[in-house]
Amino acid sequence: MTGATLTLDWSQAGTATATMTAPDGTVTGQSTIQQQDKVDPAKSVGTTVSGSKVTQAAGQTASSATNEQSSTTTPSEPASSVASSSQATNSDTSFSSKGSGSTNANSSSSANTSSSAVTPSSSSSSQESSSSKPSTPSSSSAASSSADQPSTPSTPSEPVVTQKVLGVPFVSQGNTMLCEGSSLLEGLLYKGYTTQNLSQFVQSMPLSADNNPYDGYSGEWRHNVDGTYQGMMETPVVQWAAKYGSKAVNISGQGTAGIKREITKGNSVVAWITYDYETPEFKQMSWGRAVWNGHVVNVDGFKDGAYHVVDPVFGARWINAGTFENAFNVTGMAVAVR
Repeated sequence: MTGATLTLDWSQAGTATATMTAPDGTVTGQSTIQQQDKVDPAKSVGTTVSGSKVTQAAGQTASSATNEQSSTTTPSEPASSVASSSQATNSDTSFSSKGSGSTNANSSSSANTSSSAVTPSSSSSSQESSSSKPSTPSSSSAASSSADQPSTPSTPSEPVVTQKVLGVPFVSQGNTMLCEGSSLLEGLLYKGYTTQNLSQFVQSMPLSADNNPYDGYSGEWRHNVDGTYQGMMETPVVQWAAKYGSKAVNISGQGTAGIKREITKGNSVVAWITYDYETPEFKQMSWGRAVWNGHVVNVDGFKDGAYHVVDPVFGARWINAGTFENAFNVTGMAVAVR
């Protein structure tokens, strides 16, 4: 099920246990990995394996996965994939994905336990990779035990929304450097979380003590200072929104598909782009590589070939899809204001 966690534990010598845990922490299935479940029965669980046995196991897994998907998946219920843990690095332009290596019992960790969260296949493709399990009955028993429960009837697929504009109010950043704050305030005003103006709102802004924008606002926000990075990244923006009761979420890495999903649900998105969609300029800082001509806007609508952007400098306007995506994909950073 979506949000479940599969954990492999081989902390006890000679044994290995697979445990499936629901999002609320309830154990929904557990089984002990047997000799026949291993890629190489001659080696202990958790050790690296290579060569023809890996190739053979991969072929078996591919065949099993094909058979399983064709028998259990319906159009309205996409098959879920196992996503590797991934995180954004401290760089405006770099996002890393931790892939799975080849180890016995199909674990990528060198420690004694590893776990991966099950997410819908419609999630971000740039930060997910599918992890396969050996195609033997007992190796999948942890997952199948939860499937033994009564199934929930599938619901009809929702109609695809091709155009929507929320009507987020415009907040001018004026002569300040508060594009992040103005864009966030636009989303909070739309949701009704606050009635403050920008000068009031900035009083609650998280500040960075060491000028690291991943910790809070870096530099001077009142006016431009040459040679100084002035701004903040997603985490402090989410923290700032939470002060007003918003359940804002970092959706970086989900691409423009993620932006459209949020808008369809009635949530505007704070998005990091380049100023006036110019070619990005980079500068190496102590905390990572900065987009020196970066800018932040609120995206509150889309239609075929365009996105509706409420820009704290240029106001509300439609932006060509290609133009917006080129600027947004420089970092792919975004926060949904829920």
